[in-house]
Order: sequence, then structure tokens, then C-alpha cells
Amino acid sequence: MTTFHSLTVAKVESETRDAVTITFAVPQPLQEAYRFRPGQHLTLKASFDGEELRRCYSICRSYLPGEISVAVKAIEGGRFSRYAREHIRQGMTLEVMVPQGHFGYQPQAERQGRYLAIAAGSGITPMLAIIATTLQTEPESQFTLIYGNRTSQSMMFRQALADLKDKYPQRLQLLCIFSQETLDSDLLHGRIDGEKLQSLGASLINFRLYDEAFICGPAAMMDERKPLKSTGECQIKPFIWSGLIRLARASNVALTCKVTDKK
Repeated sequence: MTTFHSLTVAKVESETRDAVTITFAVPQPLQEAYRFRPGQHLTLKASFDGEELRRCYSICRSYLPGEISVAVKAIEGGRFSRYAREHIRQGMTLEVMVPQGHFGYQPQAERQGRYLAIAAGSGITPMLAIIATTLQTEPESQFTLIYGNRTSQSMMFRQALADLKDKYPQRLQLLCIFSQETLDSDLLHGRIDGEKLQSLGASLINFRLYDEAFICGPAAMMDERKPLKSTGECQIKPFIWSGLIRLARASNVALTCKVTDKK
């Protein structure tokens, strides 16, 4: 169903100097329609300079009745992201489509899994919802996040991730990699590419241990999945697409990849 509803902006929070989280209030009659699976996205519709704009943004927080949140990061030439930064304020209304998308994971309380998430920049947005919901719903599961950014100041959801780490110190492992910030460890400096994943696999992370992996980032990073594919544990059908990809470990599954709708 591709239905739009008018939702009121409950709050706008600054994440970095070029990114904001927009939270919409969802009235009780619409709460079931806006129930979502972690990893899905919302389509926002607005008029800007006399033109209707539509953009998709990933839902960035775990489910809470009565509200739903997305993160918007400004990009060069991005008309809607500019509109969001300059014009969207608490109390105004926006046309918001019900949640869509096939990427994501539906946690199961009885499951005991080991999960890996790899994200760069705003690719953290769907991961945050997946990680938070999974750790809350599956008390025996563990998550590792490899998160790449230019600097610690450009890192979205820094406080939210720190809070999750404090809440689940034994079940959440965070590895933050910065490309433009000097660090004591060379392992945590640079970009997330095939070479970096190989280095991490040789020293800190055993990719064979994970049941599922979730990847979200720019096209260049999405192409660097060889260390995961070469473990022999993840069966991956190749996709030429710069979006969200889900890899699953399963010995008897021919297709273990899910790709979202194109944005």
C-alpha cells in the first residue's frame, strides 16, 4: 500500500552539522499502518519552490507506538535535504507514506544469533533501528557494528550508539573507523574497503561466526564484500546496485540476499 497521511512533526533533533532526525507523531488510528520492520523507510512529500518533492529516508529508531523517526543528511545539490534542514520545524505537517521496503530483519525473541552490521556515513540510519530492536527483542543475541566516517564529529547517532553500548556492554561490539582523523591504531584509520575488512578479519573479527550480515553504504563500499564472501559461510547472489544488501549464512539456501526498493 502506497498511502500518504498528514503527520505532525513532533521534534527535529540535530545529529551533526549536516544531519537531523525528524520525529513524527502518529495518531492512534494510524499506529497500525505505521508499524514497521527495522530497516524499512518512509517516503516524505513536500512542495518546495513550487515543485512537489518526494524522498525516501530510512527509519532510524526502534518501534515506539505514537511516533516514528527518520534521519536526513544534507548532500550537495540535495533539494529535499536542504528543505529539511532549512524549513522543517516542530508543529508543521508533512505528507508521509506508510513504511515500505524489503531490507531489514524481524527479530525473534527465541533466537540466539550473532549479527554483523557494516555501515558508512548515513548508512547507519537503518542499522540503528535493526541493532536496537534486535538487542531488545533477542536477549541472547549479539551484534557487531563496523561504522565508517570521516571524523568523530561527522559521526551520526554518536550518543545513541554510546547509549546502546552502555545498555548492552557484553552484547554489542562497536568498531569506529575514521578516514580523516588521526588515531593510535592504523587498523581503525581509513575507509571501509576490501583491504580494511581483510585486516579486521585477520586481527579482530572472525567473519565465520556471524549468522547474518547487513551492509549499507556508498557504491564503492558495497563492492568490497570479498572478505565476507570468501569465508565460505555466506552465500551471496551478486547484485550490481548501490543500496542496502542483506547477507545470510545458510548452508542450503540458494538466495540469501535481499535488496530494498530503489530510492
